[in-house]
Amino acid sequence: MRIEITYDNGLDDIEARAEQALAACVKRLADDVCVRAKEICPVDTGALRDSITVSADSESARISADADYAAYVEFGTSRARAQPYLVPALLETNVEAAAKAIGEIFG
Repeated sequence: MRIEITYDNGLDDIEARAEQALAACVKRLADDVCVRAKEICPVDTGALRDSITVSADSESARISADADYAAYVEFGTSRARAQPYLVPALLETNVEAAAKAIGEIFG
């Protein structure tokens, strides 16, 4: 005769919910950065602004500007002054909101 007892302590469910909540938090913050970058991006034709996108997975997010000249605008050249839009958008992200969101996850 064999007796098997299993106990579900719920930790797997807690871990899964925490991972989902953290991924949602990362995506939300990245979306906020993207919106702000588009707001402060210098506009001539709008192509640079329209090239700013977000891609996210469960652990990270990437905000990028895919126009060929995006880096030249952000950092400047020997002939043109820098007109940063990505770095300032990131720096303006509300860190308190991020901390609050993370606190809600791990409460």
